[in-house]
Amino acid sequence: MRSRLVPAVQFSSTIVNWVLLAGLVLAASGSYTLLLIGIILMAVTVLFSLITLPVEFDASKRALAWLNHTNITNSQEYPMAKDALKWAATTYVVAALAAVVLLLQYLSIFLGGRRD
Repeated sequence: MRSRLVPAVQFSSTIVNWVLLAGLVLAASGSYTLLLIGIILMAVTVLFSLITLPVEFDASKRALAWLNHTNITNSQEYPMAKDALKWAATTYVVAALAAVVLLLQYLSIFLGGRRD
């Protein structure tokens, strides 16, 4: 599923900020269609971020197994490598959470403005 989303994510991530900006400007005058299109484009990138999380955690797990199997790290370095890989994977979690919160913010703007 992740591989299938790559072309859509490449397209949407290129234009999403401009579409959202234009959508916010037009929303001020009462037209919400472009904002909705921006939200949909952003939802594609958020979905991709969420789908990528297990892939990144698995990559860290495989990297640790490889480090352990090849003896590239010694007994003092391995825990530090494990910690570094854990924090590297955590950056993807933070990025995904930030993307979800931003998407919710735009949804709130869209839904709040539609009620007026």
